[in-house]
Amino acid sequence: MDFLLGGMSAACAGFFSNPFDVIKTRQQLQGELVSIKTTVKDLQLKKELKKQPYKNVIQSIKSIINAEGVIGLQKGLVSALAFQFCMNSIRLGTYQTIDNLGWNRRQNGELHPVLCIFWGGASGIFGSTVGCPLYMIKTQLQAQSHGTFAVGFQHGHKSTFDALKKIVNENGIKGLWRGWTGILVRTAVGSSAQLTTFSKSKDFLVQYEFFAESIFFTAVGASMVSGLFTAITMTPFDTVATRMFNQGVNDKGKGLLYRNIFDCFLKTLRVEGFWALYKGFLANYLRLAPHTILNLTFWEQFKEWKDLYFESIVY
Repeated sequence: MDFLLGGMSAACAGFFSNPFDVIKTRQQLQGELVSIKTTVKDLQLKKELKKQPYKNVIQSIKSIINAEGVIGLQKGLVSALAFQFCMNSIRLGTYQTIDNLGWNRRQNGELHPVLCIFWGGASGIFGSTVGCPLYMIKTQLQAQSHGTFAVGFQHGHKSTFDALKKIVNENGIKGLWRGWTGILVRTAVGSSAQLTTFSKSKDFLVQYEFFAESIFFTAVGASMVSGLFTAITMTPFDTVATRMFNQGVNDKGKGLLYRNIFDCFLKTLRVEGFWALYKGFLANYLRLAPHTILNLTFWEQFKEWKDLYFESIVY
């Protein structure tokens, strides 16, 4: 039951956060491996760089609506929700099971920070491994646009099922896990930060009467703190994962730009500089903050309803 509740809560949250996920993906792919230092000598190119369609969140929203309509803000929604359900049913379900067993706590019942980080990361690894194909398809669909609004490699998928069929036909089943190391590290870091800071913040807040009397406000308060820490720690790995999954592949199924996660990090740092790893940070935070709030708040509320339901059966 805990696994099902984790997936349901994430899918509910994903519907509201997906537009910022689309924006974040476009921003992370914009200017991919383009060196500003070597191109500004060309005045015309410098002017073109200033016209970037996804320069900031507001400009990104305008560009997407102008090119694809309001519905463009929900690109890749089916695969995004499927990924959230699949990944988080395993991630949150595993972490809740660990918490129920007390494996992340000291003998006195207090949360152990190191164990929280370890089990948070481990649960993220389990979930992301299973959900990897859906994350790849989500990324490729969200990146698709046309004309001057197109950034990154354009795969030309018509839908989630079309993308799934195309990838399997061209590269086999293993092609669905290309770039797995990117999402592995991304989710391990993000999950550790999210679940650890959420658990610690929740334990801190319930010391106060206002929060102790409200599961909702406790979850919201803990989620706001958790979302910030998650965005700071995860964004560089999120950028790398986006680029690895969206890159084109040759006839052997090998990436055209990056060999692996380390190659992607090094090339991005060398060509675009350190801050390129934080492209789309604001959009990522605007995605993570409400997603974390909604996801973990839904999760807490669903667990409360589950407990009430089973208690009513017992009595």
